[in-house]
Amino acid sequence: MRYEVDVGGHRRRLEVGTDGRLLIDGRAVAHDAREVVPRRLWSVVVEGRAHEVVRLGGAPERWWVGGAEVVVSVADERAAAARSDRARAGGGRHEMRAPMPGLLKALHVAEGDVVERDAAVATLEAMKMENELRAPAAGRVTRIAAAAGTKVEGGALIAVLVDEPA
Repeated sequence: MRYEVDVGGHRRRLEVGTDGRLLIDGRAVAHDAREVVPRRLWSVVVEGRAHEVVRLGGAPERWWVGGAEVVVSVADERAAAARSDRARAGGGRHEMRAPMPGLLKALHVAEGDVVERDAAVATLEAMKMENELRAPAAGRVTRIAAAAGTKVEGGALIAVLVDEPA
C-alpha cells in the first residue's frame, strides 16, 4: 500500500509491501515497529535509530516523535488520488488516473461524450473489488487513454476531460 505522509511539514511517500518491505521516497529502509500501547504508543527503529512515537490525537492530528510534538497527516493512495482530482477540478483540464493497479473492466464513456460531475467514467477491478472512477467535474471527454480489458498501473492515465464553455 502507498501513502503520502506529512510529518511536521516534511512530505514523504511511503510504500509498504505485503512482505513487510518499506520504501520511503523510493528508497528501501530497514525498520522495525512494535505497538507498546494499542493505538497510542509505538517503539520504532528506522535504520538503527530508535524512536518513541506517541499519538496525541486532536485536529489536526498531533504526534510526539523523538521528543518533539509534530502535526502528522497520512493519506493512502486512494485518498491522495481523490485529493489530487479535487485540486485539478478547479477548472480546465481534468486527468482521470487509476488510483491503484488493476484491470480496467469497462469504459462507460467515449471520446466526445459530455458528462456530468460524478458520472461513472470507468470501472477498475483491484484486489477483487470493482471501483467506479467518477468524473471530477462536468465536461467533455477529449481522450480515452486506456482500453477496457487491459491491466493498468497505479497512476496510469485513463481519460481526459475538459470543461465545456458556458
